[in-house]
Amino acid sequence: MTSAEIQTTGIAQTSDVLSDLVPIHAASVSLRDMDSASPAKTPVTRNSGAPAGQSSRRAWLASIAGVGAVVAAAARPVAAAPPTSSIGDPDPSGVITKLVQRITFGATPYELGLARSIGYDAYLDHQLSPDLIVDTACEARVAGLVNLQKIYAEIYQIGMSSIVNELIESTLLRAIYSRRQLQERVVEFWTDHFNIGVEKENCSWLKVIDDRDVIRTNCMGMFSDLLAGSATSPGMLVYLDNHISISSSPNLNYARELMELHTIGVDGGYTENDVVNVARCFTGWQLYPNSHGFPLAGSFRYNSSQHDNGAKVVLGNIIPAGGGIQDGLTVLAILADHPSTAKFIATKFCKRFLDYNPSSALVNTVAAKFTATGGNIRETLRTVFAAAHVQAAEPKFKRPFHHFVSAARAANAEVVSTSSFRTQLRVAGHLTFYWTAPDGYPDNLDFWSGLVLPRWNFGALLLNNSFSGITTDAAAYFAGLNTADAMADRINANMFGGEMPPAERNRIRNYLLPNAPSATRQREAIGLAIGCPAFQWY
Repeated sequence: MTSAEIQTTGIAQTSDVLSDLVPIHAASVSLRDMDSASPAKTPVTRNSGAPAGQSSRRAWLASIAGVGAVVAAAARPVAAAPPTSSIGDPDPSGVITKLVQRITFGATPYELGLARSIGYDAYLDHQLSPDLIVDTACEARVAGLVNLQKIYAEIYQIGMSSIVNELIESTLLRAIYSRRQLQERVVEFWTDHFNIGVEKENCSWLKVIDDRDVIRTNCMGMFSDLLAGSATSPGMLVYLDNHISISSSPNLNYARELMELHTIGVDGGYTENDVVNVARCFTGWQLYPNSHGFPLAGSFRYNSSQHDNGAKVVLGNIIPAGGGIQDGLTVLAILADHPSTAKFIATKFCKRFLDYNPSSALVNTVAAKFTATGGNIRETLRTVFAAAHVQAAEPKFKRPFHHFVSAARAANAEVVSTSSFRTQLRVAGHLTFYWTAPDGYPDNLDFWSGLVLPRWNFGALLLNNSFSGITTDAAAYFAGLNTADAMADRINANMFGGEMPPAERNRIRNYLLPNAPSATRQREAIGLAIGCPAFQWY
């Protein structure tokens, strides 16, 4: 097959190579103990009597009252350094390759080698401690995207498409190159969970702030921090219309999604009356308007004159009159502590990282850890990725973003511009930050399984260096090899951790024949591997 044929027809029509490989593989509360000046950010340590992080919580509230800045969890917990090797079996039940596939955007020789050298538990600890992972090479790649570090008053002067493209570029570069792979997967999870579509009003600029100061800052910390950060995020205020919610006319959008999508879930036990009262609690939560040169433009503002100060009842909890901003903070505490929230978050974690249909026992185990740790995301994920849970997990279908990024990682692509990458994601229906509904991009097989051709074409185009700003080097990939068998084995080792189905491995080997494979065949073999059924799953 020629390069032109692959680009024109797509790998789907390469019948001599993949005919036997299609169809794609089918997968066999009470309120917290808060003082009047302490917001619902850091959970109370159970059975201890003293709230954890009280000083940081007071500082957070003071920052809101004093300057209107959005602050979510300024003080992050310090993680212990990962051990050099795990205790006990370094690869319990032989699932370390599966662990790497679950917590990264695609296995690479580096990640597989590291995991195998230090063992299952140590590698999991390593990825659960992103602040301790040296990631200077990746950070150097995104360092030039300087606009992403600016305050809203500055970035608002930049064109909408330009700032969003920078945000997407940084997201792609980190997903492809970061050593902090689990963090990037968790950032993607929370980006969907607290979705903000960038096409609404000024959300293009505000999402830059939300991604940096809310999602990335809190993604592995305490859920209550993340929830409070989202509630005060100007991007979320605008996206769900809470910035126009006032005492005389409460807007119900944020209140409804806060419970249905962010915390207790649609079956969590709330009523329409709860929606109304939650909306009243968040009246007056606004943002400073755009004003050239005004440093607080686009940041959170509590407007006491527009707040409903009457008494409210939320999920059976009486919220007395005259509470001011504390009304909303109290609601966040109620929701963060609610048992339905633990179950809802645990279910979504299990579905995203383990299985489309997790068992009740698995969800209950993860929910129990969430509750016992006061919503500690890091420790909850540790339970999610317990070896027994990973071992039992069913295959999951890569969404387009995941598939394309894993392809770039597998091919050791050099990405200096993501313009073509963004175009391909748009074609595949998964351009980051462009989902318009508040529920985030779907994570189910039925939604994505029909979009097959863009996947096959992506691998072919990538290896033929048909994307502007992205190059691959098949000669370097196969350095030192001159036989089809050896090259097929390298693809198997590098892309599949040695677990490529034999039939697919042999198809790739046969395509590379006769020995020694031509440069064109070498390129196209990697592209074919990216399009093969096993690579669509993880």
